[in-house]
Amino acid sequence: MIMKSRYLVAMLGLAVARPAAAESHKLLVLQSEGRADAATRAKIDAAIVKLALGAEPQTAAGELTYSDAATAVGCKPEAAGCKDEVLAMLAVDEIVITTVTPKPGGTEIAVRRVLKGGASRDATMVLAAGAPPDTLDGIAPLFGGKPTAPTAPAITTAPQPAGEPPVIPAPTAVKDEPLPPSVVTTPAPADTPLTDPPGSRRHRLEIAGMAGGGGLVFLGVLLWGAASGVQDDINKAPTSTKQDLLALKDLEARGDGYAGLGNLFTIGGLVIGGIGTYFYVKDRHATTTTTTSARLMPTVLDHGAGVVFTIGGMP
Repeated sequence: MIMKSRYLVAMLGLAVARPAAAESHKLLVLQSEGRADAATRAKIDAAIVKLALGAEPQTAAGELTYSDAATAVGCKPEAAGCKDEVLAMLAVDEIVITTVTPKPGGTEIAVRRVLKGGASRDATMVLAAGAPPDTLDGIAPLFGGKPTAPTAPAITTAPQPAGEPPVIPAPTAVKDEPLPPSVVTTPAPADTPLTDPPGSRRHRLEIAGMAGGGGLVFLGVLLWGAASGVQDDINKAPTSTKQDLLALKDLEARGDGYAGLGNLFTIGGLVIGGIGTYFYVKDRHATTTTTTSARLMPTVLDHGAGVVFTIGGMP
């Protein structure tokens, strides 16, 4: 009886040991998230599932992302207890959360393995642009694998005949290209006053003299016209009474004043304008052999005296 009881205990122990050994670790690789396109993320997900199968035979590919699973459970993905709720809903022991983000020169892959109770392991790598999506050496240690060491390119050297010195290629001559001439500009000092070109000030004075003289002549002609109008009033004025004679005297004085001012402005304008015109013409024709002369001559007009200004040339 003692031997049979020992045999029964051994059989019970073997039966208990078998379910424990047969208990499996279920790992679910959720679909990746991130700003990468869907095709790239799908290829990387397949490569991660293949990599995880080497360490966990009970690995499966998920049908949703971690954010979708958290939404289905009703918790926030960043909350501490949300991962345990997702694990319980999916009925697995571990989940793999992946984020794929485009980066300059490649794609960043961030992988996190999350166990029940909040324990997790992380790994991040950058997949170079153009590299196959299954080249996941940076995250292979996360699944018990070893990164593949890059193979150095083989260097082939040609055998050198014995007794002959090595051939050293002649240095390549470097041709010096002439540099383009640099243009150096010297800024003018800030305190340097701007000066007019030679003769410009004199030229402006000559033009001002001609314009001023013309204006005086025009004003003189207006005064002559006023004097002429007063003369008409004088000719028509009555002389019957003493008051009429006093008014006539005032008209004569007014007419004389208009005439005198007209003569003064006209003669002054002719003189000033003539001088300005003379020097203007002289400066313009300084290189010619013709001598320009200006003459101011009094003359007798139909209704009085005047001045005639003449510009001419003498050989």
